[in-house]
Amino acid sequence: MKKWIAVLLVLLLAACGEEDSSAGTGEMLQQVTVEFNTPQTVDPGQSVLLSATVTQGEEAVEDADEVVFEVWQSGNRENSEMLTGAHTEDGVYEHSWTVGEEGLYFIQAHTTARRMHVMPKMELTAGNPDPESIVPDDGEDGDAMEKMGH
Repeated sequence: MKKWIAVLLVLLLAACGEEDSSAGTGEMLQQVTVEFNTPQTVDPGQSVLLSATVTQGEEAVEDADEVVFEVWQSGNRENSEMLTGAHTEDGVYEHSWTVGEEGLYFIQAHTTARRMHVMPKMELTAGNPDPESIVPDDGEDGDAMEKMGH
């Protein structure tokens, strides 16, 4: 019996010793948020700046582990592109990309910062696509994680 108590005590002490930046402060960690700065409409063949601002509370996140823009045309996620965003300033991460043909594109900013991962998504319309050619994006975001190698 004493042996089990000793084992439980060791496990309890090990759990208490884990590092947590908010431990003891009484503060909850604020969620990392990502806001797109990219326009929602462009002309086909136009170069566009994929841009997102990463914040935590009121603070700009200058040290994100990664910001990867996944871009795909409606109905064609299996052929998406993964484009690494470069930090510029004030929590802004960017990558220049040239839009292909006319259509609806989806952009997802896979963002890892401060031990959190968020994946907001936006739509970008190139030209005036035929509404019947648009396929809603109801795919699984887990597929994108596999593509990133996580």
